[in-house]
Amino acid sequence: MTPSSDGETSLLLWFMAAVVALLAAYLFVGWLRRAHGRQGWREVLGPVVLSATVMGLGMSAAMVLAMSAGGLTFPLGYRWVAIPALVFGPVIACLPAAWWLSRRQNWLALIGCGLLLVAAGLRPGITWRFELLGAAAVLETAGFVAAFWLAFYDTSGNGAPKSLWRVGAAALMALTLIAGQEVVGSSVALLAQVGSIYQSEAQATWLCLVAGAILPTILAVLALDLALRNRGGHGRNSRNGRNGGVALNLSKGRKRRRKYRAL
Repeated sequence: MTPSSDGETSLLLWFMAAVVALLAAYLFVGWLRRAHGRQGWREVLGPVVLSATVMGLGMSAAMVLAMSAGGLTFPLGYRWVAIPALVFGPVIACLPAAWWLSRRQNWLALIGCGLLLVAAGLRPGITWRFELLGAAAVLETAGFVAAFWLAFYDTSGNGAPKSLWRVGAAALMALTLIAGQEVVGSSVALLAQVGSIYQSEAQATWLCLVAGAILPTILAVLALDLALRNRGGHGRNSRNGRNGGVALNLSKGRKRRRKYRAL
């Protein structure tokens, strides 16, 4: 995957940015729903860390792909020493949001976690247009809050309807992330730049290869694993409801009377 440096937009990189954002959002929502209702921090810690990691990495990868696809007239480059902060900074910022959503799903938690994800998606710039930056913050906050509501406030039972709610929430999160990053990119006047002083360090071509090929493959495998886990859990729940059910705590006399009444 070669980033565009001739002023033309790369549709392939745009598509891969959307795919990465969708897979990351699906895993974020899915693992937080699995953590919901678990007791004890040890049971919650694994799903929370995994959901925050995939969401943070997905944000960074989508940003790299979207910037490389934006039709810049110069080759992009990144400073080597800044790459760990750009990659793992969003992961760290997503951790408190994931933990909060795993414990609470009220309106305060939804809005607060939306603001945390907005902060995780910010990137440094040379100049800022604060009116566009504010518009991006409002857009992303509203989109994330609506996506969280879809993910956690459905009234359906187990099975396909609940899965459709999760997919819808993930799609809304991905759309919000891509649209918000575009507005943020416009707010830092990226198209007005004439060059990158770090183009001789970490070239965007190699980062696009990792973000657009290797990471989506890993996320797709994790999404398949999550889907199989959910299907297995739904199957066990349906069998328990059909064969076992809930045992009634009845006395022996009441059980005999119920048996004779049934005869």
